[in-house]
Amino acid sequence: MAPGDHAYRKETNMISKRLLQVFLVVLASTVAGAGFCDECIECHKDPAFKVQHPKLFDYFVDFDLSVHGVAGLSCSDCHGGNPKTRDLTQAHDNVLAPVKYDKIPDTCGQCHAEQREAFVTSEHYRVLEKDGTAPNCSTCHGTMEVDFIFVTRVKSTCLFCHNQESDLFPEVPGQADYVLNKINIIKGYRSFVNTHAKDRKLVAELDAAYDDLTIKWHCFDLANVETETKELLGAYRKAKGQAMKDRKK
Repeated sequence: MAPGDHAYRKETNMISKRLLQVFLVVLASTVAGAGFCDECIECHKDPAFKVQHPKLFDYFVDFDLSVHGVAGLSCSDCHGGNPKTRDLTQAHDNVLAPVKYDKIPDTCGQCHAEQREAFVTSEHYRVLEKDGTAPNCSTCHGTMEVDFIFVTRVKSTCLFCHNQESDLFPEVPGQADYVLNKINIIKGYRSFVNTHAKDRKLVAELDAAYDDLTIKWHCFDLANVETETKELLGAYRKAKGQAMKDRKK
């Protein structure tokens, strides 16, 4: 099988997998809606709840507008508990355990399995398991609102630990900033290539490499990620040049 064929099949399988995940989320939401009223949501969105617990109400609003809320997930998907009852004790049974700081990777990993598998190989995860002082998923991605990753935010987050005063790999924030800026450039090339390139097998191959790169980022092996980022950027530049020629034909 030619490399392009393999990449095309991999991309097709990846798209099918994502569509299946979306379908299952929608199906689960539909079945849940048909079978019972989600009391977590009904209670936390109630205007009376806003008066009594304004901070928790604001948390819910952030979640409801986030990518997870829009996808139809509920409080119980991350927190557990019992969404079928308004009995406070039963509804809130053990709801904080899955979101304890050192348990966040396991909770997020229920859906984001590949990212978790990469993260558990990192030094960050080793320290997190040892004493709970290293970053977890929410350190970069946020909690309720699940923010997009902005380069400046990641750099400033890295600086909390990696700085001249701590002397703990103070070069890391600069490395992370450099790599993420290159990835942002790749995103621009990727959009153009995906839209205009005639070689769809090449597009699939590059897409697969991009997905692999974003997963490997979670290993926090910046030296290797930087090398692969430069290689992929070169490949996308070449593909963009060919795509521009394709448009003129």
